Amino acid sequence: MNQVLPSFETLLKLAKQDPEALERLRQEHVNAAIDSAPEAYRQRLAGLQFQIDGIRRTSKTPMASCMNISKMMHDSLQNLKTFIDESDTPLEVAPMEAAKVLAFPG
Repeated sequence: MNQVLPSFETLLKLAKQDPEALERLRQEHVNAAIDSAPEAYRQRLAGLQFQIDGIRRTSKTPMASCMNISKMMHDSLQNLKTFIDESDTPLEVAPMEAAKVLAFPG
């Protein structure tokens, strides 16, 4: 995915003058990100985007939307942490490699 976003000023102008164009641009970038992901992850990413879009549609304000999506991410992270903490299978950690520490003149 090598799409470049317009400048902040351009995005701000779109938000004020043409919100539909800004939404189309957002959707293009979301679709490009999903399409550029490995095929094994695309269905899951599309499902996640469906959930995010649902939260955006049902939230009363943009700030509420942001907070609800943030809560969804935190809940997901907490579920992952709980799974890891309660797992009977230890995580496999790659062995540490020796590294040479360089001194920089200060």
